[in-house]
Amino acid sequence: MVRSAFAIEQARLAEARQLPGPCHDDFLRLSRSLIHGPPFQWLLVEAPDEGLRRQVLEALDRVLQRAGLRSDRLPLSDKILDVPMLEARLVNNARQAPVVHVIGRPGWFDAARWQAFNTRRERLAADARARLVFWLDGEAIALASRSAPDLWAWRSGVYAFLPAAAPGALTAPGGERPRPSPYPSAHGGVDTRSMAERSRRVVEIRAWLESNPEAPDELRISLVDELGLLLFSLGDLDEALSHRREVELPLHRRLGDARRQAITMGRIADILEARGQLDEALRILQEEALPVFERLRDVQAKAVTMGRIADILKARGQLDEALGIRQKEELPVYERLGDVREKAITMGKIADILQARGQLDEALRIRQEEELPVFERLGEMREKAITMGKIADILQARGQLDQALRIRQEEELPVFERLGDMREKAITMAGIADILQARGQLSDSLSIYVKEVLPMFKHLGDENAEAFTMVKIADILQAQGQEDQEPPPD
Repeated sequence: MVRSAFAIEQARLAEARQLPGPCHDDFLRLSRSLIHGPPFQWLLVEAPDEGLRRQVLEALDRVLQRAGLRSDRLPLSDKILDVPMLEARLVNNARQAPVVHVIGRPGWFDAARWQAFNTRRERLAADARARLVFWLDGEAIALASRSAPDLWAWRSGVYAFLPAAAPGALTAPGGERPRPSPYPSAHGGVDTRSMAERSRRVVEIRAWLESNPEAPDELRISLVDELGLLLFSLGDLDEALSHRREVELPLHRRLGDARRQAITMGRIADILEARGQLDEALRILQEEALPVFERLRDVQAKAVTMGRIADILKARGQLDEALGIRQKEELPVYERLGDVREKAITMGKIADILQARGQLDEALRIRQEEELPVFERLGEMREKAITMGKIADILQARGQLDQALRIRQEEELPVFERLGDMREKAITMAGIADILQARGQLSDSLSIYVKEVLPMFKHLGDENAEAFTMVKIADILQAQGQEDQEPPPD
């Protein structure tokens, strides 16, 4: 078996390129730590999607095998009743393999178990001389930081593998595609936390960074990145821009990571785009990010960046140029890589442009024949529901209100209710109210906005969406001849 440094590095890069775009960086960081780090490490990985977790684990095991490191898996099953039993299993598995993957299950780690695990950390470091990789859900990881701060400070790294974002979405791991709605959809796919919850997380991260000023950059990097994403998702654009430029970018420069520098420049462009500074955002993507990915021969990251450029061109009304990039620069890459998911998302972006140009029939065909079947085959219910919502948008634009309403009520809404995604549920309910308003059912539409949509956005703390909902309510009241009245109480 060839174990040269060059061969191992080539294997790491090759495996990373086969994963969804947002997984690339953390896969390289995690594999580097496992291969080149100390014999004992405790690492935390958030990977809520079972299919993606399996894909990452298999890729990681192939790299570890190339490096001559055997790995073992330890599921947290019902047979492991408490922390002492877990400790015994960890010690035993560590004798068999230098890397032990602990596959968690929701609810196993509560505050008491994290505290019990904390009291054993020194003994584990002595007796379980292996890289212990804990694959947990986000709630368990957050609970560890709150319930066992000594243990939390002792970790070797925190990583996240979330479902892929749209091409070009350099802004957030697992970020969802923007929907044609005035309501902002949740950034970061599975992150359905309210504004208040994300604000609390900002406070937690800042407190840790301030209390650990001497922590190595390799440990600070994940929290620094997360903080930038949170500030952006909270709409604090000035803070996010300052953080990206003054904290995050210098950190990546110190580490000599050209790729992450380029990604951070792309995230700076995202903020500038959100502030309406489209020319400067475009310049950064074309001159600061794209050349780096071309030099690194990172074809997927290049395609992602071209997609971001297309997003800005579309926002500037340059639909033909945006369409050309999607069809000639982006789509062929995903076809060549055999990435059916990213190809489907790109086809959806093409449909967005066609829809904006009024080519509704072709846009509808793409949604129904090129996009929807892929998400159904992959079992991605969230993406399927979002695509169904876009189909409803087209049907509504064509005046087919009954079909659009049926999709909203039967294909979209139940999925988001089942997922517990309040933001997407609120957006869908607003879509239902909009159709009812178009059908002249003003009282029913008003009731949904007042009793369903407005309370959800208030709970989420989303002031922009709340303000837009109030405008919609005012429009209906005016149409009813009640413009001087206050909205009915929710």
